[in-house]
Formats: sequence, C-alpha cells, structure tokens
Amino acid sequence: MWVREDPWTANPDGWCEGFSQQQEEKLAVINALRERVSAPLRRLAKGLKAEEGATGKMKALWQFLEDISLAAQLAERSDQLEQLGELQRAGEYSQLWDLLCGVMDQFVDTLGEMPIDHEEFGRLMKLVLTQYDVGTIPVSLDQVQISQITRNERRQIKYLFLIGCNDHVLPAVQSNTGLLGREDRALLSDHGIELAPSGTDLLDIELQNLYATLAQPSEGLHISWPSADLAGNPLRPSFVVGRVRALLGSVESTVEQPDRAWRLSAGIPALEMAGDDRGGELWEYFSKSGRFDSELAAMERAAGMKRGRLSKEAVETLYGRSYRMSASRIDKINSCHFAYFMQYGLRAKERGGAVFDAAQIGTFLHYVLEHVTRKAMERGGFAALAEGELQSLIDEVIHAYMDAAMPDFDEKEARFRYLFKRLGKTVTTIVENAARELTESDFVPMYFELDFSEKGQLPAVSIRADDAALTVVGKVDRVDGWIKDDKLYLRVVDYKSGKKSFDLTDIRYGLNIQMLLYLFALQKEGGELFDGREIVPSGVLYFPARDVLIHSHRGVTSEELRTAMDKELRRSGMLLSNPEVLEAMEHGVLDKPRFLPITVDKEGSITKGVATAE
Repeated sequence: MWVREDPWTANPDGWCEGFSQQQEEKLAVINALRERVSAPLRRLAKGLKAEEGATGKMKALWQFLEDISLAAQLAERSDQLEQLGELQRAGEYSQLWDLLCGVMDQFVDTLGEMPIDHEEFGRLMKLVLTQYDVGTIPVSLDQVQISQITRNERRQIKYLFLIGCNDHVLPAVQSNTGLLGREDRALLSDHGIELAPSGTDLLDIELQNLYATLAQPSEGLHISWPSADLAGNPLRPSFVVGRVRALLGSVESTVEQPDRAWRLSAGIPALEMAGDDRGGELWEYFSKSGRFDSELAAMERAAGMKRGRLSKEAVETLYGRSYRMSASRIDKINSCHFAYFMQYGLRAKERGGAVFDAAQIGTFLHYVLEHVTRKAMERGGFAALAEGELQSLIDEVIHAYMDAAMPDFDEKEARFRYLFKRLGKTVTTIVENAARELTESDFVPMYFELDFSEKGQLPAVSIRADDAALTVVGKVDRVDGWIKDDKLYLRVVDYKSGKKSFDLTDIRYGLNIQMLLYLFALQKEGGELFDGREIVPSGVLYFPARDVLIHSHRGVTSEELRTAMDKELRRSGMLLSNPEVLEAMEHGVLDKPRFLPITVDKEGSITKGVATAE
C-alpha cells in the first residue's frame, strides 16, 4: 500500500460515505506526502532489480541517496543540533556521509561486477556498516546513562543504581505462552523450527541480564525499591535484595524518612516542597534566587484557585447562545458535567486511526437494517417477498454500503475481508429476525431516520429562556404505526449494536430519554406528517442489532436454533398497556411473547414491560 503507484483512495477521516471538498483536499495532501516517500523507494526497487552485479546495485543505491538529498539533510541536521547546543550529536551527524561513502567505495572495490541477489546485497551492506563506529570527543568527563536492564550496555562503570527492584518487576511476571504449550514447542524444536523464548527460557535470560548488570560497577552499587504503590498497598522487594544481603553481610540499608530531606538536593523536588509550605524558609530561598520567579508566581495563582462555575460570557464563547443538543449530549451532561465540558466545550479528544471498530460495525448494521426494511416495504412488506428474495435484498444493500464507504475493499488485507464477510452473515441473522417480527405484526414501518431538526421532517424540540435557546435534535431509527378506528398508534424503534437495555432508573435520572422524548414529540408535532390523524403513543423499543452467540448441543435443529436466536434478540423497552395494541404488535403475544419485552403469567395477565398512557 505504501509503495504502490496508484494513489490512496480511502477517506482520511475514516469510514464515511462519499467525500466532502475538505476531505478530498486532505487526501490530495496525504497522497503528495506519500509520493515523496514512496517514489524514490520504487525507483530504488526497480534499479536493484534491473542490475545483477554488485557495482550496478550500488549505483542504484547511490541514485536513491541522491534522490532523497541525504548529504544535504545530514548537514542540515548537524547544523540544527549545533545551534541547539548538542555538540556531540552534531559531530556524529557530520561524520555519517563520509563514512557511508567510504563503505560504498569499499563495497565496489571488493566485489566489482560479481553477480549478487537482493538479500545478499543487503546482508553484506549491513555487515560492512557494523564494522564502523562514530566517535567524538566527550563534551564532559562525567556521564549518567539511564536504560532498562535488557538494553544496558555491558561495560565497566563506577557506580550503578538499580531502581524499582520489586518482586513483581524482577523477575518480571511472565504472560501466557500463547497457543503453543511446552510439548508443542519441544516438538517444533526437534524439527529444527526455532521459536521466541518463553517460560523458563525467558527467566534464564532475565537472570543472565540481571547478573551482567550487577557485575558492572567497580566503586558502588545502590539498589532501591518502593515499599508501597500510589494507593498505599504494600510492595515486596525482589529476591535480588535478599540475595545481595546474604552474599554481602556488611551492606547498609536505609529507609526514606517522612521529612523527605533528601529531596532538597535536587532543584525541582525542592521547589515542590517549597510549594507545600509557602512563606517558609525554603520558599524564601527560592524567592531570593530569582531563577524561579515564574514558577513561584504560577504556584501562588494555583493556591488561590477554587472550584467554580463557568461565567455566562465563557458559556457563550464555548457554546454560543443557541445550544444544539442531541440524545448523546443530553446523556453526557446528565452523567458528568465536566465530561460534557471537555468533549463539547473544549472538543478534546484522543486521536485515533480509522479502524472498523464497534462504532463502525454499529453504523453498518444500522445501514443494512434501514435499507433492507425500506426496500421490503416498497415491495409490499416482508411477507410478500418470495423465497430467497430477502437474501438478495441483503446482499444488494451490503454491496451498496461497500461501494459508498469502502471503495478499496479488494485492496484490504485478507483478514479484514474475511471478517467483514463473516459480519455479513451476522447481519443476515439480525435482518431475518426483524423480518419475522414484522411479518407477524400489524404495525408497519412508516419512517426511517426521521429527522428532528431545523431542516428535518419535524421541528427540533425547543426550549427558550431569556435571550438563550436550547434545541434538541436527533434522528429516530424507525417509526412504526398501526391505524385503528382512525387513530394512529405509533411506536419508536431504536437500533442498538451494544447490550444497552431500557431501564426506568435511567429515565429517573435524565439518562436515555431520547426515545420517550421523540415519541411524545411525534404526538405533539406529528399531526401534519401523519395526515392530521390522532396520534396515540404506543411504546418505545430497543432493537438489538448485534452479533450473538448461541450455546447449544451439536445436534440442535434449525427450529431450536431460531428460537434460541429470537430469545437472544428479544427487544427491550416499554409498551402501552392495551391488549389489543399488543396483539397488533405481535400476533399471539398474549399467549407466548417471542419478540416483545413483556411477561405474561399463567392466568394471561401482563406483569412486565407495559405502562398506561399516563
């Protein structure tokens, strides 16, 4: 994908249908940047392939270095480091070009026109390069190096500090070995197949690294470890501590004192301690030094800060005077004001890649459910479809989604293509469940993606106070209706790709209210939309548009499997406590509910999932 000649075609903002002008401009910039990287690499690959001899391949490599202006870039980098005061690194960079040219000359002088393949060419280049060192005169005699034990240079040093020497760190806790057990590894080893070390092999390597590290210092060895974590839970020292004490009986042990006086030896920790006692001797010392005036002023300001509220001017700056709220925003502000401020006020968010994650899977399932149901209604409903026609509709909609959201599907990795096709089987199961429900119901889908907004089919829900206005906008996944005695009974259906369910406790605390909000907005504002009929709110339903796993015995029949699937995909919500309406929603529901979230006892009374209109 990086070095192909064709430009990239995926949307830079992720899985989106179509391209906006801004997205097209961003993609053009990305393709231009990629071309700067990939074009020289493609020319290098062609040059290496065209030449058989060592000298010819070296000429191709030289042309590549000319293409990317390596000599000029190294010189520029050396000048930058010198200006930053990093004289040692600047000196190292200044040597690299001459060193590389010497290696290339040596390579050509030695091999000449000898035929050589790509792998051998690369291996020999690496071998020659490893024989050179880049050295400069040290900028100082004393040096402190910090590294992990596994990356530690094994050379003689005067002093060594082993930090964080706790039981769970040394030796490190080993993770599981994956799919292969010890017997599997032994069998593969007998056949000459080497695997990465695991288990006791890793422990042996760690002990070897530890021994080599502890044997380095010639003047002094200091081992330290925390006795507790940040939560105050006790931590044990590593076995290394006990072993050192046993081998070196005269070793000294000290415990950090509560006064933390040792922190006074370093500037920043001492400054932190001064902040704990503003006006004390330490604070006075830093005040007189004059080197930390800005830090002290910041600490003074922070000490006077208290938790408060955003001013009216700040709110208007962040959100304006007309506030647009969606269902997710309402849930966010009711659950955590600060989270709302961070997400929608400051618009702070972590940068993420364009991955086909749970949110994108949910979007895909929504798309298929909506468009398949819409097309089925245009043909007279699911009951009117011939055998095999439903599957054809599903396939047609899935391909339409692929053309709109992922035109480069054939260029994806084989694993992605396999997982997406498997997701197609999942969505087929979900659509078939929805089809069976609507086939056994007098309620029919009347609207999909019904828009509540300034430009939608229905106006946004608005609240005004003084000179400010709040509008709640959103879309209803599906609105189902049934006409009886010139009354229109409506229910709102929301597709949920997660395991979210209807809970009255949430409603009490102002969470997950969007479906009820939309239902009663339909009752209030939907007269013109539904030909002036009297609207009766009849319920809200969450439809589980998600993958489900059925645990059953091997000989399960298709009917048993379908029943188990219907149980897993049973709706969640609340419906109007009217037997006639419930029977219209699902034929035979008062005997044995299959899809609706109600419970019927032995006497035929409904005991769960319903409420009166009031």
